[in-house]
Amino acid sequence: MNYNVLLVDDEYMIVNGLKKIISWEEEGFTIKGTARNAKEALSVMEIEAIDLVITDITMPEMTGLEFVEAAQKDANQFEFMILSGYQKFDYLKGGLQLGAINYLMKPVDKQELLKSVRKAKKRLDSRSQQETRDGLYSDILLAQWVNGEIDKDNYEELNQLINTSEKAEWTVLMIEVTREEKAQAIQWLEEQQQTLFFTRNLGDKSLVVHIFKGGKYQLNQLLSSNQFQSSEDKNWLVSIGETVNDWEDVPDSFEKANQTLQRYKFYESSGSKVLYSVFSDDFDLSADIINFNKTLMVGDFTTIEATIAEIFAKTQKIGARPEDVRHITFMLFMDIYRRFNHLDESEYQQILDDINHSSNADKLQGILTTTIKQITKEKLSYDYSENVQNVINKIRSDYASELTLKSVAQSLHLNVMYLGQLFKKETKKSFSQYLNQYRMKKAQNLLLYSDDNVNEIADKIGFNNSTYFSQIFKKMNDLTPKEFREKYQNQYHSVGEDK
Repeated sequence: MNYNVLLVDDEYMIVNGLKKIISWEEEGFTIKGTARNAKEALSVMEIEAIDLVITDITMPEMTGLEFVEAAQKDANQFEFMILSGYQKFDYLKGGLQLGAINYLMKPVDKQELLKSVRKAKKRLDSRSQQETRDGLYSDILLAQWVNGEIDKDNYEELNQLINTSEKAEWTVLMIEVTREEKAQAIQWLEEQQQTLFFTRNLGDKSLVVHIFKGGKYQLNQLLSSNQFQSSEDKNWLVSIGETVNDWEDVPDSFEKANQTLQRYKFYESSGSKVLYSVFSDDFDLSADIINFNKTLMVGDFTTIEATIAEIFAKTQKIGARPEDVRHITFMLFMDIYRRFNHLDESEYQQILDDINHSSNADKLQGILTTTIKQITKEKLSYDYSENVQNVINKIRSDYASELTLKSVAQSLHLNVMYLGQLFKKETKKSFSQYLNQYRMKKAQNLLLYSDDNVNEIADKIGFNNSTYFSQIFKKMNDLTPKEFREKYQNQYHSVGEDK
């Protein structure tokens, strides 16, 4: 069994380099996740059991040491290493006090990393042996079971725990409770002679995962116990997966229970409830998205809002997965953005961040409704002067050429300084900002809908230097052209071209 590794650094090249510099699998490790900052890293550690963390020391909002200290309070035990671009005694001292394996300088030396990784493995092996002696291994084993990670190395241990040769029905229950009520949930299970469970901390909540042995009749008896019925007065949220007929299918029951829990939380903010796996992934909103694009063309705000509401009502009715709803929101936003190019870089990026990090369907709908109002109203109500409109028309027709404010001013027989000031006054952007934003929108379309390479795309939108184009693109999109294509090309199927 390999140990899980989490890499935390806001520099893509550093993370990518760490992935490749050594053979992690040969050393007994698996890269389980990456994060750009402490917040993302803590989110990963709420979901995944991480054994080794390699983190940058200098990060926004929370330093590497502060992140490690926060993670040590909530997560299972893990080893960690500190990365830094410069030697600083205070950081070194702080890392050692928290138990760091090593303090690695950038660029990371391969041999130094290997030495540190092997040291971490020795610690982890020793701890694993201790956990087995302490009886904690059963928790790990149960977590591996529901995650489909039973192999020849741990099969015998599971067999001793449940007797895999015995024919039985299994159902996974996930019980989300407050930290204060976790002990009560565990007590309820123990009083019902239920021992196959483990717990995980989720921020201010705790998750008790129970693998119930029995069919629907026995399950109903468990849920009708007095102790459980009293949970209705508490904040217990119980999600029940499908009953399966073989121990090897328990991961399917776990997945259904987890999906059901996450979808309920996505659409409902609170309340105790028993949830059953009744959601479906079979849905098609292509006709609704086509209709949405038609309403964009007309610019009828009332109809646009009504169409958005209809789409979100459908996603809730069928219980669409949160990631699917976020993706639908992204598609609708990109349709809006391509049709109404009236957002500056920071506004555009903020909306994308809001979509990606929203954990509630109502918030996503609100983001989209607010955005469409802002963009369409500004676009349709703003009356540019003739000279500024001529500049905009010139950008849209000649963006692929070597366009400058000076050349445009000459073609319009206007003073370049006067035209630049007038353009910025009316559009709230400089000529170069407006031109680059328009070019980047064209680049996005080419990345999503063509097989052109980066050099070809740069040339098609007016950049002689593909490196400079890539720099501008990443600055405005927080992704390189290659990363943008890899992230969105295979999942984005919007309707209509840019107008």
